[in-house]
Amino acid sequence: MLKFAGILMKHSSFTAFLNKVCIWLSLLSVLLIAGCTDERQTPLHIGTNVWPGYEPLYLARSLGYLNESKARFHEMTTSADVLKAFRNRAIDVAALTLDEALLLIQDGIEVKILLVTDISNGADVIVAHPSIKNIQGLKGKRVGVESLALGAYVLSRALEKAGLTPRDVTILHVAVQEHLQAYATGRIDAVVTFEPAKTKLLGLGARRIFDSSQIPNEVIDVIVVRADILKSKFAQLQELEEGWFRALDYMRKNPADANKRMGKREAITAAEFSDSLKGLIIPDRNENKRLLSGAILMPAKQLADVMFHGKLLNKPVDPNRLLNPEAIRNR
Repeated sequence: MLKFAGILMKHSSFTAFLNKVCIWLSLLSVLLIAGCTDERQTPLHIGTNVWPGYEPLYLARSLGYLNESKARFHEMTTSADVLKAFRNRAIDVAALTLDEALLLIQDGIEVKILLVTDISNGADVIVAHPSIKNIQGLKGKRVGVESLALGAYVLSRALEKAGLTPRDVTILHVAVQEHLQAYATGRIDAVVTFEPAKTKLLGLGARRIFDSSQIPNEVIDVIVVRADILKSKFAQLQELEEGWFRALDYMRKNPADANKRMGKREAITAAEFSDSLKGLIIPDRNENKRLLSGAILMPAKQLADVMFHGKLLNKPVDPNRLLNPEAIRNR
């Protein structure tokens, strides 16, 4: 009996030991599974609207520089749609204008600039009926503006340079996809617009009376990322950056093929797309590093000041919050 009890005690100890081993093995399997579902396996969701300055992203994808299993693109009709998706966390990364990035900061959404895609140097325009010769001629006229800060900003700066104010014109909110129809049907006399609508409007006889080259370094496009995504998907973001700069190299070395690919997506010819790029300054890798190391702050502060005084921002915003010095050091 004593011998049997001793065996039972040993057996009980062994059973307890086995139970502990099973628990540890279960925990180990959970950790291994978690390790296998690495953040790199979850696609980075990127939102854009149609704009020539964002096309190198899609060029990178078409050339195989970006794997869609790691970088998934969502092309939206307007930048308002991109902003909404970003606010709702439906996308991780957004291609926006700098003024839109400032609006996100104002609203308490922590974002960082990943890339400066382009600086508009004539690509954003005000076109008008051919009877309107200049900005002064807009007085008393109907001007179509997309219901976002950029259109209002370009119009306010143009009017300011002409000695006018927004009260001197009738502003109508017209979505970018409606610019052509609104002009063709006579609903508006002028419109703040950009490609691909710009080329089509000029084809209808509209006259260019103002463009962003008259306000240098004030209209800037950027790719922003939510601050928490910057930490959790850093490797994927690095791949996105590298794909972008490889696409810029391809554009430089193979302009005919690059313009054909990008123009097709914009529904314009390769020649028209090439012309649209003449209105853009596209910073290379070194220029991006210079801008995001602090050089962008001066135009950003000027932009934030104009937006605040023009009531496009409801409170002052510090553009420093858009920068990420640590990421710059790691480039």
